[in-house]
Amino acid sequence: MKKKKIFFALIVCMLFFLYGNFELKSPASFASGGEEIFSKDTEKLEFSLRWNGIIGGKSTIDFEKIPLPDLEQKSYFFQSQLKTVGLADIFFRIRNEYSTLAILDSKEILPIWWEVKQQEKNYKYEEKTDFVELLAKEPGLQNPLSALFLIRLKKWEVSESVIVPVLVQKKIYPIKVQAVSKEPLKIYGKTFDTIVIDVATQDVTLGISSTKISDIKIWLTDDERKLPILMKANTAVGPITVLLDNREELLE
Repeated sequence: MKKKKIFFALIVCMLFFLYGNFELKSPASFASGGEEIFSKDTEKLEFSLRWNGIIGGKSTIDFEKIPLPDLEQKSYFFQSQLKTVGLADIFFRIRNEYSTLAILDSKEILPIWWEVKQQEKNYKYEEKTDFVELLAKEPGLQNPLSALFLIRLKKWEVSESVIVPVLVQKKIYPIKVQAVSKEPLKIYGKTFDTIVIDVATQDVTLGISSTKISDIKIWLTDDERKLPILMKANTAVGPITVLLDNREELLE
């Protein structure tokens, strides 16, 4: 049972931007800075997940610009994959996929649809959600992937906080995110200027694990890219770390 909780914690921590709770403000609060994120037509982030210093999982998050017919705004296809590696893959095999099509309009991200395919040892879940009708009822609603990039669009100042409604397994959660400090972060001999983001998740229930997660902190690069270089969280089975592996390649 302990191994099961460890690997569920890895899943949750990899999706730190996705399964959280934000005080709901107007989407206009994000319309400042961040255009550099979409200055290129593609981007790929590669992460490793560590528990007690052991790599237990790998994940990618990427986007590709895909023009839609008769649409003046920019549209993007976002996708993420998560899998266990090493001993974790032997004891608890995970192969999860997440994807969304979204429009970037006046520096806002408007999801069109959201799809989930989760395959875990004794658990399987699939979902495809049309966001067009949902947005008419809940302006500013995001899915986990679109929420990640929406947060990166914001030009953060210390002490600022936002709350974003995020749809997770057909339920809407308001997730609070706050910039708590700016500080240098040294990783493997190289120092990055970062913004430290605190994510409140105490009200979020995933329905696939009883593992409690607290004290989630994210280090974003303090530049136009807002790359999520590092994430740390405490869980019932110990601290979890998520590290952006291709950070130097992206920041060249």
